[in-house]
Amino acid sequence: MGKGGKGKGSSSDEWKEKVQYDHFTGDVKVCKAADISSEDKAYIEKATIVGVDFEWKGKDGPITLVGIVADSGPLLLVQVVGDKELPDCLEKCFKSKDVIKAIGGFWEPKRLDPRKLEETFGLKFEDLPGFVGLSNMGTEKGLYKTNLVALAELFGWTLKKDRDIKAGDWEVSELSDAQKEYAADDVWFTLQVYLKLKDYVKPPPPKKEPKFRKLKGINPDSKGLNFMLKCVGAPTAVEGSETLKEAVFGDETGIVTMSIYGEQASLCTVGAVLRLQNAHVKMIKGHIRVVVDRWGTMKAADEAESFEVDDKTDFSATEYELVK
Repeated sequence: MGKGGKGKGSSSDEWKEKVQYDHFTGDVKVCKAADISSEDKAYIEKATIVGVDFEWKGKDGPITLVGIVADSGPLLLVQVVGDKELPDCLEKCFKSKDVIKAIGGFWEPKRLDPRKLEETFGLKFEDLPGFVGLSNMGTEKGLYKTNLVALAELFGWTLKKDRDIKAGDWEVSELSDAQKEYAADDVWFTLQVYLKLKDYVKPPPPKKEPKFRKLKGINPDSKGLNFMLKCVGAPTAVEGSETLKEAVFGDETGIVTMSIYGEQASLCTVGAVLRLQNAHVKMIKGHIRVVVDRWGTMKAADEAESFEVDDKTDFSATEYELVK
């Protein structure tokens, strides 16, 4: 290698793991509509849940290939180039309310697949019960990405969607191996994703651990406060109230007076460290009071906290005035 050259395996090259795609590995039968065997017709007519997919040439072309598969039996790719009607076994299946037809994308009026079915075979949306769009299901279950590739990935499958194959000539008399693989994968994983998705429950989002802050910086407008504070002054009654008490709490940055209600007083023993969440400031005669109401939490700290309280800095001693 000459000076300044770049060869294979040089430090500037980058090795990446080759993507391992999942594919349908079972029996694929390709046939013309008129050549569907009696055995395969019976297989279609007995199925109660099938995966369905369609291919066509270009943006505006009619449907030229119908893929259909049940959970057992062969995967059929039926060529319908130039046909104005579906084979009876397929039309009967598509019109049956007793057969679930899983299909990728959304199944709604004016969506691409139902529109193509009407344009190609005269089948109206209202005459096609039992179709279930995977994107409809995914949306209902709170998923953000609902295309087939994303849904398959959710269940551990990695699909290859080659745009050149998708946009290729689906009107050819003999499909290429790449086209067969593409069409078979589409219909097979549509069915498999449906079978997984129908029982899927989106897990709840992970709980966010509250971020605890110090008293330093507390002000009259503070709210949504999370503290770990040590009680340094036991609850005392507030003049004029039978239920309200005040206790003094602090951390390394200072102390503050808390308004204590009802059973909260039992937690406020000198030396106890309390976990306060979603507390807020209430101004009493121009002075800061920390309050934990029914929207907040006050409880003993889960773990022992060891810190020295700065009792020289009293944030409740500062007097504020409301400027209008």
